[in-house]
Amino acid sequence: MKEIKAYTDVDAVDILHQISNIYMNSKISHDYGTGETYTAVEVHTLKRIADNSGTTVTELAKEYVKTKGAISQILKKLESKGLIYREVSEDNDNKYHLYLTDKGKELDSVHRAYDKIHFGESMDKVREQFSQDDINLTFSVLETWLNIRRNIQLERDKKKKALKKEMKKQST
Repeated sequence: MKEIKAYTDVDAVDILHQISNIYMNSKISHDYGTGETYTAVEVHTLKRIADNSGTTVTELAKEYVKTKGAISQILKKLESKGLIYREVSEDNDNKYHLYLTDKGKELDSVHRAYDKIHFGESMDKVREQFSQDDINLTFSVLETWLNIRRNIQLERDKKKKALKKEMKKQST
């Protein structure tokens, strides 16, 4: 077992930032087993849609804590590559639900297999130093932290919008 050290908030956020950079910020495309290349952002967005069939741009934006415009750019790439399609909502013509095409389902499947093997290599090394209970606790804490972080960001965004609205109101 590895000795547990104490981390400051600054140390913790730096570790989280480095991890996210390794896994998500790479612009390098990779062949996950289909003969075509895709970025980590593309395949993980595809996974999100697969896990939440019928999701919307707004829901993805909240989950990723990004603007709807930024999410729309990713979705346009996925759509142009034939991986997803949109269906107009029955209750709102301006709302689209997102689904995987057969090609998207195939990529999602091979991506999951790829991650199981390649992320598994890292996890096997971690399991040499920590128990499965320790690992489960770590991911439970991270998942809770992520949800708290999303909610904080949503509140900040609401405050920014309200402030902009108030400033615009005062300038007229």
